Amino acid sequence: MNIQTEAVQLRHFIASDLAVVYQIGYKRETAAQLNMPPFQSEHEAQSFLTMLQSDEHSWAIVTKKTDAVCGLIMLAPNLAQDNINIESYELSFAILPQYRRQGLMTSALTAVLAAYHDNLQVGKFMAACFITNQKSARCLQKVGFTTAYQTQLPDYLGGDLVQYYQYNLDEKGFR
Repeated sequence: MNIQTEAVQLRHFIASDLAVVYQIGYKRETAAQLNMPPFQSEHEAQSFLTMLQSDEHSWAIVTKKTDAVCGLIMLAPNLAQDNINIESYELSFAILPQYRRQGLMTSALTAVLAAYHDNLQVGKFMAACFITNQKSARCLQKVGFTTAYQTQLPDYLGGDLVQYYQYNLDEKGFR
């Protein structure tokens, strides 16, 4: 799948992305965007990168202006009640602080929604944010997500309260 906008291109992860993956995951502020605890070591970052590389629904966000990786988007399929068909995809995303407030994440999320709708006929997306993560919440709302429900994460993920958001293309139509 080719996913790009005027400002960004999304591509799959490669081994040389380790430094950026470490930057995204080692500080609490950016790791919180992914609803996960920060990395405790470079080894954890390497394991995370290996997982990203093996996942066809994980994308590095690359700025066209500098050709630098500035963030990531991961999508996890949620199965329908028949446990065969995909009902929706759950988004997780993070952007490095120096690339915020430039519209890059909004642009990337909009492009992902369009590509998954056009190529895979995905009609529904979900995303979760820590209650305290208002920046990500505003980004989701800007793209068109609406609040769905709140839930408590399991202890092994920190036990924090998260707000779920949804984007249902079947109800809204695609912009």
